[in-house]
Amino acid sequence: MGSLLIASVIQFQAMHTTLANLWHPLGGMMIKDLGKKWFLFKFSYEIDMDRFLEGSPRTFNNHLLIFHRLKVGEDLLLVPLFWADF
Repeated sequence: MGSLLIASVIQFQAMHTTLANLWHPLGGMMIKDLGKKWFLFKFSYEIDMDRFLEGSPRTFNNHLLIFHRLKVGEDLLLVPLFWADF
């Protein structure tokens, strides 16, 4: 689950293509637009998620992407996406 910290409109297809090219997931990935600059990221393989969490770029057009790894049964609408660990 992720949110893009940006005030302007996001070109979803451009973001999807750019991030897929940057992250190079072995099994591919899916990004679903949930509205209000919230996105659901789904990696095909656990190793792709681990590679992402270990240091892949977390920006798009110089704007920060805030991520949260969802747990089983966690409500998407209750995830706080307003801070990041550095």
